[in-house]
Amino acid sequence: MRKRIFFTLMLCLIFLTACRADILPSTVQSNVYQNGQSAKTEINFEVVDSDVYTPQYSKEQIDINNSFKVLSIFCEKDKNLVLANIYTTKTLSVMRKGLELSVFSPERQRKLRSFGLFCIFPDDVQINSIEIEGSCAKIDLNQRFFQKKYCNFYIKAITFFITSVDDIKEVYFYKDGTVYNKTPFLRRQDDQLILFVPHRVEGNVFLVPKWINISQTYRNAPLTFALGQLIKSLSYRFSKLNGLKLNNVNLKEKTLYLDLSSQILNLKGSSEVDTILASICFTAKEIDNSIRYIKLSVKGKEGYLDQYDLKDKIDVSQFELNPINLKL
Repeated sequence: MRKRIFFTLMLCLIFLTACRADILPSTVQSNVYQNGQSAKTEINFEVVDSDVYTPQYSKEQIDINNSFKVLSIFCEKDKNLVLANIYTTKTLSVMRKGLELSVFSPERQRKLRSFGLFCIFPDDVQINSIEIEGSCAKIDLNQRFFQKKYCNFYIKAITFFITSVDDIKEVYFYKDGTVYNKTPFLRRQDDQLILFVPHRVEGNVFLVPKWINISQTYRNAPLTFALGQLIKSLSYRFSKLNGLKLNNVNLKEKTLYLDLSSQILNLKGSSEVDTILASICFTAKEIDNSIRYIKLSVKGKEGYLDQYDLKDKIDVSQFELNPINLKL
């Protein structure tokens, strides 16, 4: 009799485990996003030393004539968001296609797993429409989207994704044609900044967004505060950069002037130089998109940093955010 009761309980437990509705892996934490939710100034540091910046190419042959790159969004197991350029079939609705690439399918997920990434949205989520009016976007999704356990995280991901395209500032959500939020969702709140920090996902290093609160002291100098926090993060994340400091910041005529301590020279001979410069580039452009060049110096001197002659300006257009040569 006891064996029968034990066997029945085990069957119930297996059944309940199998009935989980969401696609996100069980290792994902439930740190969900709320509109207007405050963010911590200090971000969680993690050592990510790696000599790999651009993810390895897929072995698939990519037909350039019938494919083009589209911005899409994924996440890794700890729900860090990863914006990435993906090869896909040509379409008239690039933004919609980018989001649909992150709707779960077995084939998509199988290809993404080699990069340590996951589709964000369950397979029963449907994008009804996306409309753009000036700096405002309206996205209509089916009712099942708003019933999901991780709905707030999905909203955060979509808002971040859509506001990464062109000059869109506000996002309204609709549930099968009915407005969901009367107050628009924003990329960040007025008292927040976004840093793009290197984060290792299996064998690849991606730049992922981290939301931080800006100190009241630096309200009128957000660029100085953001880069100061970023340099502090890089100092912890890369052992070669321990003790790295930001000596000076100045923005003049679309050129960002930075003076760093000598620890930056420890990266000579590694691809991590590009990782650091890309991190600085995207963090700075998040605050002022007019920036076209970076002028770097080390303790006031202009020498060489790997392939970069510091006497010259570095064109920021050469840096691409998380390219993945993968066809979905």
